[in-house]
Amino acid sequence: MTIQINEALIKKLQKLSLFKGLDLNVIRDLAELCSYKKIKKGRTVIKEGDFGDELYIIVSGEIEIQKRTLQNEPYTVVAMNADETPLYVGELAMIDRDKRSATVVAKRDCDCLVLKRKDFVAYGDANPRVGLILTRAIALQLAQRLRRTNDDVITLFSALVEEISGEAEGL
Repeated sequence: MTIQINEALIKKLQKLSLFKGLDLNVIRDLAELCSYKKIKKGRTVIKEGDFGDELYIIVSGEIEIQKRTLQNEPYTVVAMNADETPLYVGELAMIDRDKRSATVVAKRDCDCLVLKRKDFVAYGDANPRVGLILTRAIALQLAQRLRRTNDDVITLFSALVEEISGEAEGL
């Protein structure tokens, strides 16, 4: 099964933050590098801890991003819907060859374009300006996540200090 790369799809992909600043012909070229994958509701798209070399562009459907606690229990970080604006996951695999940092599960059937790391790198090498734009978009998303994580760590640390101070006062 394939997805038809038509003007409607290209216009939808233009909304993707990864493709911000790229013209429609470049977006079409990138879409044509991708394979199509339909992921059924309840199936795992990406599994935390696995090695992967694919970026998934979710064109339609809904996903849930999960992490595991220290007790190996899954918890939902966020649920995202791609029906209006596509989204992407697995972008770290375009930068490094490390383990997946989270699990992604299809909450509804999803239509996905899948870009392999080797194709991403080859396209970027052949088109350095586009490669730089794509890499900057990934770096921006990672920087935003890092800032949120830093804020969360400070909040947790502050709550821990308050809890310890409260217990010390009660002694």
